Amino acid sequence: MSRTAPRVEGVVFDLDGTLVDTMPFVIEGLATVVAPYRRRPTPEEVMNSLGGPSEACIRRLLGGTRHLALALAAYLEFLRQNDHVAQPFRGARTLLKQLRAASVRVGLWTGRERNSTVERLRMLAWERCFDPVVCGDDLSSYKPDPEGLLKIVRSWRLTPAQVIFVGDSHQDLAGGGAAGVPTVFIDNGRTIASELARQPMAVAPNPPGAYALVRKQVLQQRVGLRPPRC
Repeated sequence: MSRTAPRVEGVVFDLDGTLVDTMPFVIEGLATVVAPYRRRPTPEEVMNSLGGPSEACIRRLLGGTRHLALALAAYLEFLRQNDHVAQPFRGARTLLKQLRAASVRVGLWTGRERNSTVERLRMLAWERCFDPVVCGDDLSSYKPDPEGLLKIVRSWRLTPAQVIFVGDSHQDLAGGGAAGVPTVFIDNGRTIASELARQPMAVAPNPPGAYALVRKQVLQQRVGLRPPRC
């Protein structure tokens, strides 16, 4: 990300695996519910299936719609029983407060369904932290299609170059690149797919590392203000 780039006025975050440590049981849950109908997928296969609402992810893993209704119901029940244990990554709450205190716009672009997203934000007391929130079932398209991200950028009346997107999946990276939004990609030690390697981005090894990059890029030139409730 060049120092000559326009000043960043907005930051969009993915939710699962980026702000909240949910990916271990998301991966376990998806693998478990499709295992009765196919060879149990590897964690990498599950990660590659992500993007959009749960139904889309399960359909990709199953290779079609056969058994989709049963697997989806089992997965939603799995989330209901386990979702409450997930916590924000270290530094996530602080970064959100710092951005809002500096009058930086903060949005959320997630593949989760709206109902589960609203519930997750409520459990974290994050209902007022993001405006807008675009979920996996809000539009006819979803990650890596960039429309959800572009909808947020347009709502802020900004250009893509004035926004940073932070995500942890290849779908996030592809979506950010397609939108022309510089992306902070959390690789968690994974190799970036060759077709995505030229996207405008910075790479962080983990979520706290991504927060440090955002803080440096966005907050370094701003005067800190008293954090609002978030």
